Amino acid sequence: MCLSFPARIIQVADPIAFVDYGNSIIEPVLLNGFEDLKEGDYVVVSYGMIMEKISEEEFKEILKYEEELARVVQNV
Repeated sequence: MCLSFPARIIQVADPIAFVDYGNSIIEPVLLNGFEDLKEGDYVVVSYGMIMEKISEEEFKEILKYEEELARVVQNV
């Protein structure tokens, strides 16, 4: 099973990008061959590597599901 998280690219400095997972903590990740990414793009990150470029709508939807899951887990 893989853990993947949505993130917004803050800065690109090939071969890495700096991303924000929605919590204002900036972390470096590997571009993993994605050459067309730029500041403001949204991606899915798994194990420190970009796996996929996604739309802003997908990013917001994934964050919504993560928040909902966190609420459910807290109530268990």
